[in-house]
Amino acid sequence: MVAKDFNLGGKIALVAGDSKYWSKYAGAALAEAGADVAITARNTKRLEETAEEVRRQGQKILAISTDTTDAAQVQKMVDQVVTEFGRIDILVNANELLLAKPFLETTEAEWRRVLDTNLNSAFNCCQAVGRQMLKQERGRIINLISCLAERGVENFSAYCAAMGGVLQLTRALNIEWARHGITVNAIGTGWMSETDQTGAPQEELLLKYIPLKRYGHPGEVGSLLVYLASDTTDFLTGQFLYVDGAAMSHL
Repeated sequence: MVAKDFNLGGKIALVAGDSKYWSKYAGAALAEAGADVAITARNTKRLEETAEEVRRQGQKILAISTDTTDAAQVQKMVDQVVTEFGRIDILVNANELLLAKPFLETTEAEWRRVLDTNLNSAFNCCQAVGRQMLKQERGRIINLISCLAERGVENFSAYCAAMGGVLQLTRALNIEWARHGITVNAIGTGWMSETDQTGAPQEELLLKYIPLKRYGHPGEVGSLLVYLASDTTDFLTGQFLYVDGAAMSHL
């Protein structure tokens, strides 16, 4: 019964965003669960990596180069996905642009770029895909963000502000769209790495704040992502779920 509930066969997922990890790993997880996948990003290398992972799972893939900070481009991209697949069942917003810089040294241009990439892109994608999901009277929106949406960190003011904005967008949209069969949730990730970080210069500092005493692997987010995208979560919306090695529990 559980395996059947988690099956995404016949679903259409759109993974939107330029990030170091999430496009590839999100696309792979959704495809492994049976979804056909559309991906969009500016970074052509990431588009190719994600497309390869989806094909490896035997699912259909549509890769579209899009600047998700541009609302017109996003709407054109969404129209193309709907034309190709007929609908969009799942939206995963996966943009991430880091800026590590003291607040007083952060320029207005840098501030705008971080908010544009991380927050405004989510706004554009939620709005364009939301119109389609409202027509369908059903949908899943999952925002992949950082646990820093709820925790401040020195020299990350722009990034924390942008992630906090996506979290509040999640909470507001879930109330607005719940009656239409659309759930909106967020996953807050901690420090992640694809490689073993033993001996890395920042290891001692980071592990002081991670009770599990290791970095997470981006692939470990996949199961939770599939769960939130599945039909079994009809009654779960407006939640911010952590995959962070208990970092948010650390004082």
